[in-house]
Amino acid sequence: MRLGFLIADCPPTTKTITNWQKVSAALEEIDTPTLNNIPNDIVSTDDIDNAIGALTNHITTVVESSSRTVPANSHRRELPGDVIQLIRDKNALCVERANTPHVRIGPVRAPSNVR
Repeated sequence: MRLGFLIADCPPTTKTITNWQKVSAALEEIDTPTLNNIPNDIVSTDDIDNAIGALTNHITTVVESSSRTVPANSHRRELPGDVIQLIRDKNALCVERANTPHVRIGPVRAPSNVR
């Protein structure tokens, strides 16, 4: 018998939302100090490792600065309670109106198929 949750069974408590358009715009910038430190003439494997490390750090920094962490159970577009109540009232009126029989205005004509 199992009581409670194991760590692996628990859903995550937070989630990360990334603005990828902001990341794309930041990566398109040409004049960045981090990338300017990469030498133009790479001759050794150490230079390759340093260039890869600088590029990786730059990308990681850009993605982290364009991301935010929010609670996993939060709704991004949750409306205030008074607005929700106004929407409920409006929807109730629409349902009531839809269930109300329509009264015909104008002369009543005989069915055309009656002779």
